[in-house]
Amino acid sequence: MQIIVDGSSSDLQSWPKGPWMAQAAHAAIAAIQISSSSPASQEYVSESNLASMHKVVLQTPKEGKAKMSLQDLSEKLSEARKVYEEGGEQGEEFPKHHLWVEQPEGLATCLALAPNRKPAALKKILRPCTLLKD
Repeated sequence: MQIIVDGSSSDLQSWPKGPWMAQAAHAAIAAIQISSSSPASQEYVSESNLASMHKVVLQTPKEGKAKMSLQDLSEKLSEARKVYEEGGEQGEEFPKHHLWVEQPEGLATCLALAPNRKPAALKKILRPCTLLKD
């Protein structure tokens, strides 16, 4: 499971860590809920896996050619999921995702991908994202 925050948003960089953590939790729960029928999600939340859940927290690129917002990333992920659903992408299931938009601000704060085994198409989309370190 991947959780991604906007690395370039100055609005979010001033937030304390607690609210960021809450946004990540909201997005992660939503992603699991919308993918609850997926075998990968069912395995992820199974009782035998509760002690070994794995998440990676990433940030979108802050600058340069690869710079993208969470909305841009969401659009790329939606398109890749559509290709998968139409049978254009063979192999592992392309995961669903949820873009959390904080209200009433209307600010995209976090994006979470449903549990997955990192299919090649997902790796390509997430390649510009880096680990969130602070």
